[in-house]
Amino acid sequence: MNDTILVNGKSLPWLFVQRGFKIPSFNFEIKTDAVNGRAGSVFKSRGLSEYRFDLPLVIHNDFLSHSGIKSHDDVLSELVKFFDYDEAVKLQLKSKKWYWNAYFEGPFEINNKTENNINVVTVKVVLTDPYKYAIDGNQNTAISDAASVVNSGTADTPIIVEARALQNSNYYMISKGDEDYFMIGDDDLDKPLKDYSPLILEDEARSFSGWNKQNTIDFTDNQTGGKVGGSFSQSSSKESFILNNDSVSGSGWNGAMYKRSFSKQAQDFTTTVKIGVGQKNKGAVRFAQYIYDSDNRVIASIGYTNPNAKQAIGTIIVTLFDQSGNQQTIYKYKNNPSLYKLDDFVVYIRLTRKDNVFTVKSWKYKEFPYPLRKQSFDEHERQFVDGGNFYQRPVVSLSLYSAKNGNNNVMPLYIFGTYTRELLPRPTNARDMIIKKGDLITIDMSTKNVLVNEESYLSEKTFGSNYFNVDKGHTELVINPPGVFDTTVKWQDRYL
Repeated sequence: MNDTILVNGKSLPWLFVQRGFKIPSFNFEIKTDAVNGRAGSVFKSRGLSEYRFDLPLVIHNDFLSHSGIKSHDDVLSELVKFFDYDEAVKLQLKSKKWYWNAYFEGPFEINNKTENNINVVTVKVVLTDPYKYAIDGNQNTAISDAASVVNSGTADTPIIVEARALQNSNYYMISKGDEDYFMIGDDDLDKPLKDYSPLILEDEARSFSGWNKQNTIDFTDNQTGGKVGGSFSQSSSKESFILNNDSVSGSGWNGAMYKRSFSKQAQDFTTTVKIGVGQKNKGAVRFAQYIYDSDNRVIASIGYTNPNAKQAIGTIIVTLFDQSGNQQTIYKYKNNPSLYKLDDFVVYIRLTRKDNVFTVKSWKYKEFPYPLRKQSFDEHERQFVDGGNFYQRPVVSLSLYSAKNGNNNVMPLYIFGTYTRELLPRPTNARDMIIKKGDLITIDMSTKNVLVNEESYLSEKTFGSNYFNVDKGHTELVINPPGVFDTTVKWQDRYL
């Protein structure tokens, strides 16, 4: 039976691996030095270097082939689409249960007359990562703060750690033996410990309990606002709020607004909103989260807008309002062009007020099916100094707003959650509860990424700790502090 190849899980039905192809493995390279006056050489090192090889592929191109006879240009066009990637992709021989992470080089040399001929094209494969990875991943859950990993491959392999906090904590550590460990946070017992950023509102849009529908609006937001009076509904998954399009009508921007109070008034605060954007369906959309002061006047807006019904070019806009309702834009960031082709992604926007300094940070997030990686990308941050103290009123509540424009197509926008914390004065060298109950920590030892609730947390990595792999065979991992985290370890068997 002829073997074929899969590139990122896809194949060409008329393309086969030439018989006799030899699979390269065990790509170790020995480096030595010659010494004058001494027989032989001196060993320097042994390691796995990048590896390059030719992959001969047979093109089946006659009346019996898939899609019939194809011209030279048809064949070339399909091959270019199949192999044209800027990054390493999964290259699998269909008969095998492993894959390489491979790059492809040209040129493709194809016979001028391809019809009814035996055509062999040689693809140059570059392996900057010279290992093979099992198609199926493995995972194990820690029991009593210990996780067992059994790597059935022939080489050590990186792991992915996912830990859900069962209570607040000032650090998280996972260790292998006495020397290898990875840690975020601070476990110095000589420093005072307190939660300096307590939650005053957390809602993950699972129900409308506690939310009050608004039928009027007493301020003007020309950036991400509009008329109110419509309603939200829950998505089919019951995990987000969405605009009920049938509840609004009329020209211009019309939408729905729901409001909720904080558990207490706050001076310094940080608030984060999480939304999902479905760009596959082109359309216009507006979203905003409004923050209100103790006099029930809006003081800030955190918004996202895609004003063109036929394009997917979203922009994040954050503004402040003085006591007279005058609006000032302090942050405006258009999505990176690399996002325009994505069908969907998650947007995080965070606004922090500390004294008279406002900090806005935004980032995008997408989760790819395992064993692909969770990715946080398109991060952007900016500060604004309130030199005149125009925006210093205490905050007490927020509202969520989503709108469509007239009869134009609507881009799906999902409100996944909003999280607001009071920021308390923190003494020098004090330990903070940087990890809150319910937080999800993700540590990817391969890509060297650390995420907490889908936000990059590399800045909290403890000095002296490092990323590590697990050896072939059995490895025992230990989690600290004990009894605080529910940890799962994921890995793929890796082969030389």
